[in-house]
Amino acid sequence: MGTFKFVKNTFTVSDSLKNALDANYYLTPLPRKSLRLELLGKTNSANYTGTELNLNWSNRNTFRGAELLTISVFGGLEVQVSGQNQGFNVYRLGSEANLIWPRFIVPFKVNSTSAFVPKTKLTLGYEFQNRTNLYSLNSFKTSFGYIWKENVRKEHTLNLTEINYVNSFNVSKLYDQQVEQNPTLGRVIEKQLIFGPTYSFTYTTETQKTHTFYYKGSVDLSGNLAGLITGANIKNGKQQQIFDVNFSQFAKTESDFRHYLKLSDNAQIASRVIVGAGIPYGNSDVLPFIRQFFIGGTNSIRAFRARSIGPGSYFSPSNPNSFLPDQSGDLKLELNTEYRAKLFSIVRGALFVDAGNIWLLNDNPLKPGAQISKQFMSELGAGVGAGLRFDLSFLVLRTDLAFPIRRPYLPKGQRWVFNAIDFGNPNWRSENLVFNLAIGYPF
Repeated sequence: MGTFKFVKNTFTVSDSLKNALDANYYLTPLPRKSLRLELLGKTNSANYTGTELNLNWSNRNTFRGAELLTISVFGGLEVQVSGQNQGFNVYRLGSEANLIWPRFIVPFKVNSTSAFVPKTKLTLGYEFQNRTNLYSLNSFKTSFGYIWKENVRKEHTLNLTEINYVNSFNVSKLYDQQVEQNPTLGRVIEKQLIFGPTYSFTYTTETQKTHTFYYKGSVDLSGNLAGLITGANIKNGKQQQIFDVNFSQFAKTESDFRHYLKLSDNAQIASRVIVGAGIPYGNSDVLPFIRQFFIGGTNSIRAFRARSIGPGSYFSPSNPNSFLPDQSGDLKLELNTEYRAKLFSIVRGALFVDAGNIWLLNDNPLKPGAQISKQFMSELGAGVGAGLRFDLSFLVLRTDLAFPIRRPYLPKGQRWVFNAIDFGNPNWRSENLVFNLAIGYPF
């Protein structure tokens, strides 16, 4: 329940029953209220690196039933150390409140046979985001749902409702000019209203001597009941609004499977497969931008910059060093394999191979070659590389250097680029070698 600092038990011979022990539990409670200041270092798949300052206030017994109330205020700065968005920093400021009950809050009685305490969670949040010289965003979110562990290996998260509302302002002339050249960039600053249930399931095997497996699957549904009530059908010109905003209607699922093969005490092979699909319908003909799939970057295919490949064999005609590529899709397939070994002291090394791509479900005349087809496997991008990890116990600092070996946007028969590899050529190095700086392992 998170309300006690120490729980200690002792056993003594019973003075009232024969052949029995008396059990005594000594509980040391945590302070009911606490204030915590955190300084974070963070990275993301878009090659942004930055810092964030969090101020958290907690009440561990809000309604005298071990309810945990946490209110946080945060602010941060992110800069891109490499890639497309250099010079366009991201400033974030916001607040979030979470209330967790150590039980199911439902109108009927629920008997749980699990040894783990179920939780009911309510979240309210707001975030202001400013991308310098581009645009600003207001984001509001709220959710209500349940978290419970079936056993030590299986965990479930069910949000009965999850609402996201995003609107933009202070859009710069520079960004408007880019939207004129690439209309799909306009979707980033569109008003978005997403609401509906979400569910995720996580399965993890106990750490074994040789094999460890991890699986996480999720389902995200939005606007289904509202679409049914209003009769929304964008294909027939019946797009409906709520509070003057076109609400999103879609179904999305994603599966993340990982396998860790222990070779010795200091070496292992880690592998990952991600498969995802999103289907817009009813009130939407495309997935909302914040729900689409992206690929590339520090935690994905590291030989390509974030969002710089796909969908399919499509290649963006815009400047590859533009501030915001818009390579997003409705379908995703990604495969990663990494050999990890301890070199010395806190230094660990890695050799890796990454492959994958994203696709659109429907044809887009502005993006030829982006739609999924039977030849989708021939449109996988791939890269290889090596890296160092510095394990400082409280964090892992990761550096990766990678380069592409297969470019999906090249003509068929020319996508493998082994014959073009030339480490001695400075032009090849500047165009192909990708350096990634990140915190933590990619998977």
